[in-house]
Amino acid sequence: MHYTLASGQPVPVRSRLLSEGATFGLEWINGESETLTAPRGRVVSSGALNYCHHPIELEALEAWPDSLLARLVELPAPGPERNTQVERFIRFYMIVVLGLGAIAFAWWWHHSGDLFIALQILTSVLVVSCPCASGVALPLADDFAASFVRRLGVFVREVSLWSRLKSVRNIVFDKTGTLTLETMALQQPESLAALSPRERAVLLAIVSNSLHPVSSCLRELLLADGVEPATLRETQEIVGLGLKCTTEHDEWLLGRSGWAGPAEGDCIFSRNGRVLAAFSFEENVRADAGREIAVLRAQGYDVFILSGDRREKVATMAAHLGLPADHCHASMSPEQKAEWVRKIDHRNTLLIGDGANDSLAFNVAYCTGTPAIDRGLLEHKADFYFLGRDLAGIRRLLETAAARNLTVRAVLAFALLYNGVAVGISIAGAMSPVVAAVLMPVSSLISLGIVSFRRRCYRVSKG
Repeated sequence: MHYTLASGQPVPVRSRLLSEGATFGLEWINGESETLTAPRGRVVSSGALNYCHHPIELEALEAWPDSLLARLVELPAPGPERNTQVERFIRFYMIVVLGLGAIAFAWWWHHSGDLFIALQILTSVLVVSCPCASGVALPLADDFAASFVRRLGVFVREVSLWSRLKSVRNIVFDKTGTLTLETMALQQPESLAALSPRERAVLLAIVSNSLHPVSSCLRELLLADGVEPATLRETQEIVGLGLKCTTEHDEWLLGRSGWAGPAEGDCIFSRNGRVLAAFSFEENVRADAGREIAVLRAQGYDVFILSGDRREKVATMAAHLGLPADHCHASMSPEQKAEWVRKIDHRNTLLIGDGANDSLAFNVAYCTGTPAIDRGLLEHKADFYFLGRDLAGIRRLLETAAARNLTVRAVLAFALLYNGVAVGISIAGAMSPVVAAVLMPVSSLISLGIVSFRRRCYRVSKG
């Protein structure tokens, strides 16, 4: 079947290229940060992104259910959105209270022979031990924690994440798009600053509609400097070489060395064959990645990198972040990532990824998170997602979870102490149902007060 693929869209199934040529981005499916230039007849993987300015023609070679992209976007069976920790506690609590109440009722009726006294004892036990306090206080602790991390740019989707995070000991990062930003970094910003205002305006016009990572980087830098694009004729894309634009008197080229101009660099900008600038690029590592990973390791977490990118790039990243070589794995397919996570995860692994190549691993990881990005696929699978250009939100989430768990322990400790004393007094026959009815809401207020007081501990983790 022949079909047309619009600019910027992913190839849905493995296909053969029918157009004369096209440029594709593969980072979404295998983590490879470099682009692929494909000639006519080349078979293109499912999930590759069309970086061309224009639509391209392809021939489908497989059905959608058999494609890699179909497997990657498939959602696991949804579970109930409930706070299972609270449910388990209240279920156990109710069984114990009802059991104690029944035993007390039977004992008093048997020994006193007075049904009214036995019923009074049973009523006191049931009223004074109402689980309303825990049923409200524990979800409130979750809400306070979620509210705090939201202000830090972290959004928790699954309430059960809070109880799971306390078990996390392994933190696994994808590389491209997770430890790095979507846009590349220009190694010599001075080469851009040296251009004249007219040349910068023309350059911005040339890259304005291009999806290539190099164009995205230049466009972002020029817009940040307040450059306005020049009014030009339509830019022509020469597949595998670069971009070309002709004005009334000039021919402007942006592309490969040798084609755009005789200079060394990843990308050459020239006018009428004269080189105006030679640009070199590198992966744009998140500014705080090294510091945050060092802090996480100091806190006792084992940190790993799983990437589909080449070994030399992953090794360079590992050295930059100070990670041992055996904690960084390269050239991994989506299936290999999932299998690796399955082997290491003993209900103690947090996986942070952003692309379709992380999707299968997301299905098996105990906890999952993703940066919020333009072409996000995993937000609907992740337990949480985070905004911004740094990784500090992950550490703050873990620290907030630890503070929240201390709050939960404090509430449960008070509940056990209060109920142990109050139920004991009720079973002994020394508490009337009226007194029990007064104590019950008082205990609830105290539990809520504990949660509110402990809320201040979340602010410690912000620093």
